[in-house]
This record gives sequence, structure tokens and C-alpha cells, in this order.
Amino acid sequence: MRLFSKRKNRGLSSGQEQTAGRIALAILSYQQRVADYLNGKTAGISSKTWLMLLVVFCTGFGLYCLSLLLQIL
Repeated sequence: MRLFSKRKNRGLSSGQEQTAGRIALAILSYQQRVADYLNGKTAGISSKTWLMLLVVFCTGFGLYCLSLLLQIL
């Protein structure tokens, strides 16, 4: 006895394809606007500052993970 039957793989209709295309285009457009905004905000940050932020972030995350591990033991 089968609990779950296989679904039949049906393609999308042309209307569904067009709607999916419009949704995907809107999402990509929004992503591009957000990326442009964030790039504009961070354009003045030097590479040394980025490196320092990366080190601080990785150290903080590593310490947090270490504290979680020590709580388990």
C-alpha cells in the first residue's frame, strides 16, 4: 500500500509563465535598487576598515559559538 502517490509533472500554462516572469523581474529590480543603495552607503569605507570589521565579526561569531559549545559541556 502506498501512502504517497507520485505527483504528475505538469508544465505551466503561458499565463502562469508570464506571471512568474513579471514576479521574477520585480524581485530582481528590487534587489538591484537595494544593492545600489547599500553600495552607495558603503562606498567611502576603506579596505582597512572592511578588514577590521571582518576580523571583529569573525571573532565575535567565533566567541559566541565557543560559548554555546561550552554551555553544552
